Amino acid sequence: MNSLYRPPASQQIYKATVPPEYHDFSVEQYFSLRFSYQSKEAWIAQILNGDITVNGKKAHPGWILREGDSIITHAGVRQEPPADCSLNVVYQDRYIRVFNKPAPIPVHPSGRYFQNSMTEVLKKVFPEEVPRPVQRLDATTTGLIVFARTRQAAGFLMKEFQNHRVQKEYLALVKGKPENKYFTLNAPIGVVNGAQRGVGEGIKNPKPAVTKVECLTTTNDHSVLKVIPLSGRTNQIRVHLSNHRLPILNDDVYGEGDSGNYEYGLHAWKLSFQCFDRRLEFKVCPPAHFQPFLKGLDKNRL
Repeated sequence: MNSLYRPPASQQIYKATVPPEYHDFSVEQYFSLRFSYQSKEAWIAQILNGDITVNGKKAHPGWILREGDSIITHAGVRQEPPADCSLNVVYQDRYIRVFNKPAPIPVHPSGRYFQNSMTEVLKKVFPEEVPRPVQRLDATTTGLIVFARTRQAAGFLMKEFQNHRVQKEYLALVKGKPENKYFTLNAPIGVVNGAQRGVGEGIKNPKPAVTKVECLTTTNDHSVLKVIPLSGRTNQIRVHLSNHRLPILNDDVYGEGDSGNYEYGLHAWKLSFQCFDRRLEFKVCPPAHFQPFLKGLDKNRL
């Protein structure tokens, strides 16, 4: 693994748009639920300090948000967590760049990350371009991710993803063994707390979600699964597998994380999509820490 980079402490300014699930929430509810790394009282203190604006105006406690509102947060000087900022280009042409994303690193500035995000790294490496990711991968997910190089390409590809015309396959290294070789998980996924998702009673704004799973191989304590999400819910694979008692390796939200371990169990393995008049297909091997669990597996399966 490449050395993890920890940038110097710096002033951090975050820009965000209110998602539909937070429509009609007060500004302090929005921050305390979506960004739960600090308390509601701490967010109220920042609001009263004038650190948060909504649509260009200083917010106040009780301000009711609407879907699409523009929020800017002056988060003060912070020290970011370390991240793997290496850029591994799989493919590029005049319209797109495809990367084999490392981990940990988020796609956008989020939570405690700012400079240590793919979009901020790309701004420095390709200053003449606007980074336009057309899909989401969690900070701890490795593998294939597509960035559009033009506004037209971004619009086309985002529609392909939104209309589920993109074929995606993941490899998941999980704790435990499934009872069946093939199975489908279809519990609706909703908001539990802040950015955390879940299934079952009590979730907010539940949406349909379908995940197809094939068990490729097992050891005494772990399994490697091929996973195909047929819908695009936030944290879908992690939530569905955790709920099925198959938590992904080193998942500190939906499983058991190890703060000193930077080897994660979810890898975006295959991607196939249309880009204007061309059909593109990609496959990248999982990180090295997957390999001991893949011994004996027919290589034609990978």
